[in-house]
Amino acid sequence: MKLKEIFDLAIQVGIDHDPRGREKVEHILVRRREDYGGLTGRKKEEYDLERLTNPYSDSSLDFGDPKTEVKTVLAGIDIDPGEVVLAKEYERVSGKKIDLIIGHHPIGKAYTRLHEVMDIQIDVLARAGIPENISEGLLRERVTQVARNVAPINHYQPIDAARLLNIPILNFHTPADNSAWHFLEEVIERKKPERVGEVVEAIKEIPEFKEAVKLNAGPMIFVGSEDARAGKVIVSGFTGGTSGSDEIYERMSHYGIGTEVAMHIRERAREFAMKHFVNVVIAGHMASDSLGFNIIMDELEKRGVEIVPCSGFIRHSRVKK
Repeated sequence: MKLKEIFDLAIQVGIDHDPRGREKVEHILVRRREDYGGLTGRKKEEYDLERLTNPYSDSSLDFGDPKTEVKTVLAGIDIDPGEVVLAKEYERVSGKKIDLIIGHHPIGKAYTRLHEVMDIQIDVLARAGIPENISEGLLRERVTQVARNVAPINHYQPIDAARLLNIPILNFHTPADNSAWHFLEEVIERKKPERVGEVVEAIKEIPEFKEAVKLNAGPMIFVGSEDARAGKVIVSGFTGGTSGSDEIYERMSHYGIGTEVAMHIRERAREFAMKHFVNVVIAGHMASDSLGFNIIMDELEKRGVEIVPCSGFIRHSRVKK
């Protein structure tokens, strides 16, 4: 596969699994093109043209010739300069060339725009019955907070390292998170757990989480107990950039949500969940990210690309041999 084909495929897989649905995502791109057409002067010059075809601002092709042929990729959840150097060391030890590094968590300009994908959380919550105006209002301040928090970070450090060693690098974040969300939604819908402990057991049956249990990083109950009634279960905190508003748990309670399944949770948010009697099951960050990452990596494997996992990535292939 060519480098650009890999990136475009990841974006399409993300759209296929997007909580908003393909039609709504494509409508967002149409509106961006219309807005771009109305720009003039410096605003038009500074506009990132990738936004016209890529709906996920936290995913980007950072360095490399789009026409580069890719046979082997080094794939990891977090890519830092250490992983870039590791790619070269792997080549030395194995004799196999790494054609591309793929990261999950945002780097470069994708990191600077992490906050721009957070509105997906509104759609996830709307599916569970929380009106869009309420979750949007609660999320507004959190979005600006995230934008401020990521502003001082050295966003391009791993990309600069890749450029120095001449290794193409890209990342896709929300496309993988969408895929993990969609997978887990289907599991919960199929299992229909009645108790919180049953939610945990359902997640543990998934290979990535089964492996994470061995690493002491599997699903855990952060609020509630195994015997607590699960009620209506929502898979939230999986896609939409990062953690949302802490105050959302009050609204979850008001709109009949009994249990949230999330990748991770902040301590203040946990306190709100306890106060409003919302059970919280934390699936585990690396296992959850690995699940979504694997869904896209399987598509690469089907097309003959070899995957070399690193940096917390629990590789499990679902490709039929």
